[in-house]
Amino acid sequence: MGVIISAFQSETRERVIGAILLRKPKSLGRWDSYAAVITTQRMIFAQITSDMVKEAIEKAKQQAKAEGKGFLGQWSAQLGATFNYIQKYLSMEPSAIISETPGNFYIENGAIRDVKIKDKRVRDKGGYDELEAEISSSSGKFVFTLDRNMDNIKMLKQIYGDRVKTPFMLI
Repeated sequence: MGVIISAFQSETRERVIGAILLRKPKSLGRWDSYAAVITTQRMIFAQITSDMVKEAIEKAKQQAKAEGKGFLGQWSAQLGATFNYIQKYLSMEPSAIISETPGNFYIENGAIRDVKIKDKRVRDKGGYDELEAEISSSSGKFVFTLDRNMDNIKMLKQIYGDRVKTPFMLI
């Protein structure tokens, strides 16, 4: 009988499935950064503060220095730390993610009505394409910008199915 309970607990235990880097525009070209951490039960929006990024960059620099890397190696490690920052959420417990900063919040997966992905061209960045994600839920509408990364779109489609709406060219 203990085996059945363990199997049931493992099926119902909330686990992290993936994470996507999002930006919420503020003003004057500034934005707030979030990791949309998708779990088996909800989408957690983990605010990424500038202090958190500075700490990750410094840690990567010190690690590269300890490994005997020169200026370019340290600089490369710092860039990687910024780019891969959200990977840390893949191994964290959802409750720890939610309590990490006061700006974190979540939406239950069942409360998400749809996720509309739109093409967004940014002319002043040399034609760099971005995407806009509009997440509609019972608790409101949330609009974020994200990089054009088809892996992110595929993950959203796997989890939310037909609730994810994309232009035909993104599929």
